[in-house]
Amino acid sequence: MNNISPKEIKKTDFKKSFRGYDNYEVDAFLEALSLRFERLVEENAELVSRVSSLTTDIEVYKENEATLQRAIVKMQDLAEEIIDSAKKKAENIVREAQLNAQKVAQDTDKEIITRKNELEELKLRNDKLVEDVKLFFMEKLNEMDEFVKARNIYKMELARHHMSLEMARDTEPESQEEPTLKKISINTSGSGYSE
Repeated sequence: MNNISPKEIKKTDFKKSFRGYDNYEVDAFLEALSLRFERLVEENAELVSRVSSLTTDIEVYKENEATLQRAIVKMQDLAEEIIDSAKKKAENIVREAQLNAQKVAQDTDKEIITRKNELEELKLRNDKLVEDVKLFFMEKLNEMDEFVKARNIYKMELARHHMSLEMARDTEPESQEEPTLKKISINTSGSGYSE
Protein backbone atom coordinates (compact mmCIF):
# COMPACT_ATOMS: atom_id res chain seq x y z
CA MET A 1 0.00 0.00 0.00
CA ASN A 2 2.95 2.26 0.40
CA ASN A 3 3.86 2.10 -3.28
CA ILE A 4 0.45 2.89 -4.83
CA SER A 5 0.70 4.97 -7.96
CA PRO A 6 -1.96 7.44 -9.20
CA LYS A 7 -2.79 5.09 -12.09
CA GLU A 8 -3.51 2.24 -9.72
CA ILE A 9 -5.87 4.50 -7.77
CA LYS A 10 -7.72 5.31 -11.00
CA LYS A 11 -7.94 1.70 -12.14
CA THR A 12 -9.00 0.25 -8.85
CA ASP A 13 -12.35 -1.51 -9.12
CA PHE A 14 -14.51 -2.28 -6.16
CA LYS A 15 -17.00 -5.09 -5.96
CA LYS A 16 -20.52 -4.06 -6.31
CA SER A 17 -22.95 -4.83 -3.57
CA PHE A 18 -26.53 -4.18 -3.10
CA ARG A 19 -26.41 -1.36 -0.73
CA GLY A 20 -22.96 -0.05 -1.71
CA TYR A 21 -21.70 3.43 -2.51
CA ASP A 22 -22.64 5.38 -5.55
CA ASN A 23 -20.33 4.38 -8.36
CA TYR A 24 -20.09 7.90 -9.79
CA GLU A 25 -19.23 9.44 -6.48
CA VAL A 26 -16.61 6.81 -5.79
CA ASP A 27 -15.14 7.22 -9.28
CA ALA A 28 -15.08 11.03 -8.91
CA PHE A 29 -13.46 10.76 -5.52
CA LEU A 30 -10.89 8.29 -6.82
CA GLU A 31 -10.19 10.59 -9.77
CA ALA A 32 -9.66 13.58 -7.49
CA LEU A 33 -7.60 11.46 -5.12
CA SER A 34 -5.53 10.16 -8.03
CA LEU A 35 -4.82 13.70 -9.29
CA ARG A 36 -3.92 14.96 -5.85
CA PHE A 37 -1.74 11.93 -5.22
CA GLU A 38 -0.04 12.41 -8.59
CA ARG A 39 0.76 16.03 -7.70
CA LEU A 40 2.08 14.96 -4.31
CA VAL A 41 4.29 12.30 -5.92
CA GLU A 42 5.65 14.88 -8.39
CA GLU A 43 6.21 17.40 -5.60
CA ASN A 44 7.85 14.70 -3.53
CA ALA A 45 10.14 13.75 -6.45
CA GLU A 46 10.93 17.42 -6.99
CA LEU A 47 11.64 17.91 -3.28
CA VAL A 48 13.81 14.78 -3.20
CA SER A 49 15.74 16.12 -6.20
CA ARG A 50 16.02 19.51 -4.56
CA VAL A 51 17.13 17.96 -1.26
CA SER A 52 19.71 15.93 -3.16
CA SER A 53 20.95 19.06 -4.93
CA LEU A 54 21.02 21.02 -1.66
CA THR A 55 22.81 18.15 0.05
CA THR A 56 25.40 18.22 -2.74
CA ASP A 57 25.70 21.99 -2.36
CA ILE A 58 26.04 21.62 1.40
CA GLU A 59 28.79 19.05 0.91
CA VAL A 60 30.56 21.44 -1.49
CA TYR A 61 30.12 24.28 1.00
CA LYS A 62 31.40 22.10 3.83
CA GLU A 63 34.38 21.12 1.73
CA ASN A 64 34.97 24.78 0.82
CA GLU A 65 34.62 25.73 4.46
CA ALA A 66 37.16 23.07 5.48
CA THR A 67 39.49 24.29 2.72
CA LEU A 68 39.04 27.89 3.88
CA GLN A 69 39.67 26.90 7.49
CA ARG A 70 42.85 25.07 6.45
CA ALA A 71 43.87 28.11 4.38
CA ILE A 72 43.16 30.42 7.34
CA VAL A 73 45.24 28.22 9.63
CA LYS A 74 48.05 28.16 7.05
CA MET A 75 47.82 31.93 6.63
CA GLN A 76 47.96 32.39 10.40
CA ASP A 77 51.01 30.11 10.57
CA LEU A 78 52.57 31.97 7.64
CA ALA A 79 51.78 35.33 9.25
CA GLU A 80 53.39 34.16 12.51
CA GLU A 81 56.45 32.95 10.57
CA ILE A 82 56.66 36.29 8.73
CA ILE A 83 56.33 38.20 12.02
CA ASP A 84 58.98 36.00 13.68
CA SER A 85 61.26 36.39 10.68
CA ALA A 86 60.74 40.18 10.66
CA LYS A 87 61.46 40.34 14.41
CA LYS A 88 64.66 38.32 13.94
CA LYS A 89 65.72 40.52 11.03
CA ALA A 90 64.98 43.64 13.06
CA GLU A 91 66.96 42.25 16.00
CA ASN A 92 69.86 41.41 13.66
CA ILE A 93 69.73 44.89 12.11
CA VAL A 94 69.70 46.52 15.56
CA ARG A 95 72.54 44.27 16.76
CA GLU A 96 74.55 44.98 13.61
CA ALA A 97 73.91 48.72 13.95
CA GLN A 98 75.05 48.60 17.59
CA LEU A 99 78.21 46.71 16.61
CA ASN A 100 78.87 49.19 13.80
CA ALA A 101 78.30 52.10 16.17
CA GLN A 102 80.72 50.56 18.69
CA LYS A 103 83.30 50.00 15.94
CA VAL A 104 82.90 53.57 14.68
CA ALA A 105 83.22 54.86 18.26
CA GLN A 106 86.35 52.74 18.81
CA ASP A 107 87.83 53.84 15.49
CA THR A 108 87.04 57.47 16.36
CA ASP A 109 88.65 57.08 19.79
CA LYS A 110 91.74 55.52 18.20
CA GLU A 111 91.86 58.31 15.63
CA ILE A 112 91.55 60.95 18.37
CA ILE A 113 94.34 59.29 20.38
CA THR A 114 96.52 59.06 17.26
CA ARG A 115 95.88 62.72 16.42
CA LYS A 116 96.63 63.74 20.05
CA ASN A 117 99.88 61.80 19.94
CA GLU A 118 100.80 63.38 16.61
CA LEU A 119 99.94 66.81 18.02
CA GLU A 120 102.06 66.19 21.13
CA GLU A 121 104.93 65.01 18.95
CA LEU A 122 104.61 68.10 16.72
CA LYS A 123 104.49 70.31 19.81
CA LEU A 124 107.64 68.68 21.20
CA ARG A 125 109.38 69.04 17.84
CA ASN A 126 108.24 72.66 17.62
CA ASP A 127 109.48 73.37 21.16
CA LYS A 128 112.84 71.73 20.32
CA LEU A 129 113.07 73.72 17.10
CA VAL A 130 112.33 76.97 18.93
CA GLU A 131 114.95 76.04 21.55
CA ASP A 132 117.49 75.16 18.83
CA VAL A 133 116.82 78.48 17.06
CA LYS A 134 117.24 80.33 20.37
CA LEU A 135 120.55 78.54 21.00
CA PHE A 136 121.69 79.25 17.46
CA PHE A 137 120.94 82.97 17.83
CA MET A 138 122.58 83.05 21.27
CA GLU A 139 125.72 81.44 19.83
CA LYS A 140 125.73 83.89 16.93
CA LEU A 141 125.23 86.84 19.31
CA ASN A 142 128.11 85.57 21.45
CA GLU A 143 130.23 85.18 18.35
CA MET A 144 129.34 88.74 17.29
CA ASP A 145 130.24 90.02 20.74
CA GLU A 146 133.58 88.19 20.55
CA PHE A 147 134.14 89.56 17.05
CA VAL A 148 133.37 93.13 18.13
CA LYS A 149 135.69 92.76 21.19
CA ALA A 150 138.45 91.29 19.03
CA ARG A 151 138.02 94.06 16.48
CA ASN A 152 138.17 96.72 19.14
CA ILE A 153 141.30 95.12 20.56
CA TYR A 154 142.83 95.00 17.10
CA LYS A 155 141.98 98.67 16.51
CA MET A 156 143.47 99.59 19.88
CA GLU A 157 146.62 97.61 19.09
CA LEU A 158 146.81 99.21 15.69
CA ALA A 159 146.30 102.67 17.15
CA ARG A 160 148.96 101.99 19.84
CA HIS A 161 151.35 100.72 17.24
CA HIS A 162 150.81 103.87 15.13
CA MET A 163 151.37 106.05 18.15
CA SER A 164 154.53 104.25 19.09
CA LEU A 165 155.77 104.59 15.51
CA GLU A 166 155.08 108.29 15.49
CA MET A 167 156.75 108.71 18.81
CA ALA A 168 159.71 106.77 17.60
CA ARG A 169 159.94 108.98 14.52
CA ASP A 170 159.78 112.09 16.57
CA THR A 171 162.50 110.92 18.95
CA GLU A 172 164.85 109.13 16.59
CA PRO A 173 166.76 110.56 13.79
CA GLU A 174 165.19 109.86 10.53
CA SER A 175 166.02 106.41 9.46
CA GLN A 176 165.89 105.06 6.00
CA GLU A 177 164.02 101.95 6.93
CA GLU A 178 160.33 102.01 7.50
CA PRO A 179 159.23 100.14 10.60
CA THR A 180 157.50 96.81 9.82
CA LEU A 181 153.95 96.24 10.92
CA LYS A 182 153.08 93.09 12.67
CA LYS A 183 150.11 91.25 11.16
CA ILE A 184 147.52 90.22 13.74
CA SER A 185 145.01 87.54 12.86
CA ILE A 186 141.73 87.16 14.72
CA ASN A 187 139.96 83.82 14.59
CA THR A 188 136.22 84.30 14.16
CA SER A 189 135.44 80.72 13.25
CA GLY A 190 131.79 80.03 12.56
CA SER A 191 130.88 83.71 12.29
CA GLY A 192 131.75 84.16 8.64
CA TYR A 193 133.79 87.27 9.47
CA SER A 194 137.57 87.66 9.30
CA GLU A 195 139.80 90.63 9.87
